[in-house]
Amino acid sequence: MESRQLVELPDGSLRAPDGVVYRRTPQRVTRRLGNDLRAAGAVVVTDVYPEGLTLYTDDAADDAWSVIAPRLVVGRRPAVQDLQWVGHVWASDDGHLLMRFAGEH
Repeated sequence: MESRQLVELPDGSLRAPDGVVYRRTPQRVTRRLGNDLRAAGAVVVTDVYPEGLTLYTDDAADDAWSVIAPRLVVGRRPAVQDLQWVGHVWASDDGHLLMRFAGEH
């Protein structure tokens, strides 16, 4: 999967390589919402140790989402037995959307 780097700013927001700044919303990602957001072109960001933050766009975002979706935790988190993902929707001031997934293992 092709990926590009992004920067976490001191206030916790994320700056993408194109300069767009995203802030976390309270909305959690569900499989249905994730499918809808990817269809609309939302980018995917993963944050898992030891790789850290990784940004996926276009086909790479589709590939990343296809790996994440089956392991997405929605609701109460179970005990971690394998890699699982918890996602939130992030938005820019001009309406761009991003799905950020924290990996737990």
